[in-house]
Amino acid sequence: MDPGGPSNRDEVVLAVDIGTSGARALTYDAAYRVQTAVATPIATTSSPGGACTQTWAKLRSAVTASILDAAGRSAAPIAALVLSGTASCLVPSWPVDRGERRIDEVILWADTRAAAEQSEIAALLQSLGSYQRTLCPSHVSYWPAKLRWLERHRPVPLSAARFAGAKDHFFELITGESWTDPMTAAATGMFDSDGWSWDADLLAASGVHAGQFPGIRAATLHAPLRPAAATVLGLPAGLPVVLGGMDGPLAQLGAAGFSGRTATCTVGTSIAVRASAAARAPDPAQRLWCYPISRDHWVAGGAGSNGGNVLDWVARLSGAPAGVGDVLRDALSLPVDPALVFLPYLNGERSPLWRDDLRGALVGLASHHGPADVARAALDGVAGAVQELAAAVAACAGEPAEVRLTGGFRHDDNWAQLITDALGVVTSEPDPGEATSTGAAVLGWLALGRAAPEPPFPARATRERSPDPSVHAALAAKSAAMRDLRKVLFPQS
Repeated sequence: MDPGGPSNRDEVVLAVDIGTSGARALTYDAAYRVQTAVATPIATTSSPGGACTQTWAKLRSAVTASILDAAGRSAAPIAALVLSGTASCLVPSWPVDRGERRIDEVILWADTRAAAEQSEIAALLQSLGSYQRTLCPSHVSYWPAKLRWLERHRPVPLSAARFAGAKDHFFELITGESWTDPMTAAATGMFDSDGWSWDADLLAASGVHAGQFPGIRAATLHAPLRPAAATVLGLPAGLPVVLGGMDGPLAQLGAAGFSGRTATCTVGTSIAVRASAAARAPDPAQRLWCYPISRDHWVAGGAGSNGGNVLDWVARLSGAPAGVGDVLRDALSLPVDPALVFLPYLNGERSPLWRDDLRGALVGLASHHGPADVARAALDGVAGAVQELAAAVAACAGEPAEVRLTGGFRHDDNWAQLITDALGVVTSEPDPGEATSTGAAVLGWLALGRAAPEPPFPARATRERSPDPSVHAALAAKSAAMRDLRKVLFPQS
């Protein structure tokens, strides 16, 4: 099946994904096949005090280099440039002389320097009923706490600053337009997705006003590339630059299209589970977020804090010479041990628990256990966290018929099978596998007037797997044990 449409079939769109570890630029033809792919790393700095940042200059340089390289390699003419960015990224710009503004640090979602401020305002957010309007659980990763932290720790008054994500700052740099899309706006925790505007109560509580934030526009809206930026990027002046969106919803769109029966599960550094919805889908238990791609297409889901990073930790602890590869091979050769339970919360936990106080724990250790047993328990702990998050998403958005797997873990067939067993439904892998960039490409082609992709586009299903019922039951029992241990080891006041 050819998606068809009015555009030149030889053209491509250039999708640029600005992530936490680097910038990726991929060109997609009209059938959503990747023609060119380049990547440039971006250094992230973390500190014991909770900082997790990038420098704006290095991020801008990496994005520019990726675009320039991809444009130079593309054999087909580029019809549009479309951007994607990360959730909850906060980049303040401060006034300097003669009306100029300065951007220093890019504050990522994982930055927890505002933990004290979050503790202070949690009750306020509850009293304001902010979740019902923003569909974002109260957490330090969102902007309200970070804005209060900035007010206390920066010498320039908050009222003098402007705020946007890195993706939107770059969009303004190359087009001159200060815009953001609905999904990026929603991931700030300050967007009233019911009223489709910046939330008045949260703005007032934060001491800022809507004019300090970008204007909210459709994700498919585009602006012409400025001549000076075109020269730097190696692209033609006036090229449509599509506003684009945010990585979580775009990964769902890129892996599953507009299907409401196909969920996605990502295991990378952390974990995420998402599903599409035709309308706002609040979670009565406030465990999940719900972000709009548009007014009639939403993505409900959540992201945890522990995934592949747990396996990295196990590999370092055990001194595995080849790192995670050795850990996976040895651990997955063992069966599930119901007596050995690993709580994987080495980094606290976001969705569905939203508890930064949680920590890792290993219970049931005996003298016959070795490094491989501990690694297997850690894998089962991550699988149990995926299972618990998937159950929350299913309760909110409905049980999926299939789950598409994305993230680095899918390259190990046994690990992908373990997550399939945990989910208890048929899984597959999307082709192309770069789900976030594919979702951005969908927005790019929609902006150029093409029809929305229908199955099998934008991503074909490959490497289908079926769950093992016995392993699913064993992991469900482990997940229940994890919940019981949380109550004992980390009781809530």
